[in-house]
Amino acid sequence: MNVVVLGAGGIGCGIAKALSLGGHNVSIVDLSEHALSRAADSIDAKPVLGDATNIKTLKEADLQDADVVVAATQSDETNIIACQISMSVFGVETKIARISKFSYFNGNTLIESISQAVDYAVSPYREVSKIVHRNMLIPGSIEATSCIGDRLVMIGVVCKSGSAIASVPVKYITSIDEHGCVTILYLRKKDRIGGAMPGKSDIIDVGDVVYFACLADMVQHAMHLFGYTSEEINTAVVIGGSRLCEAIVTSAVQSGVAIKVVESDLSQAERLTAQFDETTTVLYGEPFDPNVLIAAGVNEAGVVISATDDDKTNVISCMLAKKLGARRVAAVMNDSSYSQILHSLGINAVLNARLATVTKALHFLRNGKVESVLTIEDGEVEVLEIDVREGCYAVGMQVSEIESKDTVQVTAIATEVNVLTMPKKSIISPGNKILITVRKGALNKVIRLFQNRPKYL
Repeated sequence: MNVVVLGAGGIGCGIAKALSLGGHNVSIVDLSEHALSRAADSIDAKPVLGDATNIKTLKEADLQDADVVVAATQSDETNIIACQISMSVFGVETKIARISKFSYFNGNTLIESISQAVDYAVSPYREVSKIVHRNMLIPGSIEATSCIGDRLVMIGVVCKSGSAIASVPVKYITSIDEHGCVTILYLRKKDRIGGAMPGKSDIIDVGDVVYFACLADMVQHAMHLFGYTSEEINTAVVIGGSRLCEAIVTSAVQSGVAIKVVESDLSQAERLTAQFDETTTVLYGEPFDPNVLIAAGVNEAGVVISATDDDKTNVISCMLAKKLGARRVAAVMNDSSYSQILHSLGINAVLNARLATVTKALHFLRNGKVESVLTIEDGEVEVLEIDVREGCYAVGMQVSEIESKDTVQVTAIATEVNVLTMPKKSIISPGNKILITVRKGALNKVIRLFQNRPKYL
């Protein structure tokens, strides 16, 4: 597949890198020579310096031969125009655009005036607000997402003191978990950077970061095993009145959560006050001012979310809120290069806007047959939900045949009737939904297994 990516920022580079590693031909366009140089260090793609809406530049990027264009610049308008040019001038079949402004959406769909030019829109703000909403539903989680038609839930937690499975090898967890509901996907020891898909002899200790899967009706029981009691989040503080804040507030209010917003720009604070209803209070003040944070009630809120446009501000304000007595804090991050150390600083959840958006775009490009439902440690490990189609290579294989120690683990197989976790001896059949945990290096091999066999005359 030939792909042209417009914009060498975090989202554009993330999509370009994933597609390049998948064996696709990729060109990447940007106005910044520095951005292209940085992209070239890690991505096998053709760099093109120029404007994403300039026809000469787009020809140089081989858009005339492209199957897909991904418009991921910082400007919604540039992305929309680039998609329109790709359709009308170059006849590109598939056009994806990063669109952030809510005014371009009518509910969950694009407004009619641009929907003809854009086949699929990805929005960092909307994706992160969904993550925040899921985390609010499962207090204590670092990350939470449902899959297989909401029948299974994957959750990331820090193992707490008092956990029933602390200091227990993975192979003995089933003897403690009488319901057999927890399947461990990933383990990162508290004193290490980087983790692994655990073996049977690995031990989970207090402070370790653990990702696990469980049946949707067993979430409360599973969280209890890791030391968490059930509690509802009724109040939240959001630091930063950005577009992301607006998405978070909209989602939270629909769930019955009362919000207090801290915004340092007076005109923006006044605009938000006029925009939000009585369930949301906007405070004007600096995110580093302890008096402002205390007035916002960070010590009483169910969660404090720092969602400014600056990563460092988000980290520091979360640390300050924690010092002032906040029970749970979450930082929105665009640069994930140091996200692994943030849990050791007391930050409970790291919300990666770039990664969430890249994952959504790749799902669309895979035509829904293969969906990355959870990405761990900036893409080092992915959990894929795969629809098994008639005629793919994996049909008829036993699960154990496609598994590989430390790199590929089949977490669950679902039929219309039930969900089987860790189904080592199951045979893969058409119509199954399969959940597979995969190391980055084995990702393409696994995806190829679920592609259709060629038909010969």
